[in-house]
Amino acid sequence: MESNVREAESLYTKEILEFAAVGVRYAALLEQASERDALVEQLVALLPQLYSVALHLPSYFYSPEADYIEEYITEGAYEAVRSRVSSLLGEDDAYLSAQSEEMTYSDTPIAAFISEGLSDVYQQVGNLLGILRDENEEALPAAVGRCRHYFHEYWGQALLESLTALHRIYTSQLQTQDDDKDEPEESFGEEDGEEALFDLRF
Repeated sequence: MESNVREAESLYTKEILEFAAVGVRYAALLEQASERDALVEQLVALLPQLYSVALHLPSYFYSPEADYIEEYITEGAYEAVRSRVSSLLGEDDAYLSAQSEEMTYSDTPIAAFISEGLSDVYQQVGNLLGILRDENEEALPAAVGRCRHYFHEYWGQALLESLTALHRIYTSQLQTQDDDKDEPEESFGEEDGEEALFDLRF
């Protein structure tokens, strides 16, 4: 009994627990988001963390042909997240991608959607979180291997492309916020007829 407990505990490595902690925050954000600016701001901070912890997942073996592992993210759950994000982003959901495999047959960038990229990430992250939630130690190594396999195959790239597109939206939001601020009544150096070297607004 004691050896079985130690074996189960050894499966839950620091790297897997760190992935789970970031993954839960990511899944909750997409499932509950209700305000565009807050969603974008949180995503540009969270996506790099998710990419980093995914890089450090253990290299467990996984064979798409031989390993059957339960999938927790249904088509309905995927579509609910995609639709929510797409609705919040509006016209900014679409962007031009030069990284798509379809570019092999085209000289022009291909239209892509942030909501689809984020949902692809959500699907694979959520599938591993489901195994962890159910404490399915027997399936855990292959589930980690599956998540890592598809990270290298497609969802890591989807994450980075979505992050790049979100970065543009975020910086545009910041510019809009700056433009909306009232200009200060006076600045350092104005009394001497000189322009201020630094704008000390916080």
